[in-house]
Amino acid sequence: MPISTSSFGDERDSRYNEYEKTDLYDQETLDFPGLSAAMAESFLKKLGGGVAEKECRVEGVGWNATIHPREDGVAVEFDAHEELLDDLIRRFELMAEKASG
Repeated sequence: MPISTSSFGDERDSRYNEYEKTDLYDQETLDFPGLSAAMAESFLKKLGGGVAEKECRVEGVGWNATIHPREDGVAVEFDAHEELLDDLIRRFELMAEKASG
């Protein structure tokens, strides 16, 4: 988990333990033509993620995303808790659509 993720050092930290069980994670990869790796990283940060590897990997509570540069844009591989995946993708797609105008 990146440094930007808060930790209280007490029982409040266990509140999100269910999101750390990777057996409950689903994965989906989507292509975003015209989107740069820097833009994808920026959108993922707006969704609450912290940069684990610049313009490559962003991690949040219950999810992570890997950015794969392509010739015409990027592909983003979302790996998220099953309860978060659809909303994460929907919100990312809205930001990408808005940026492409």
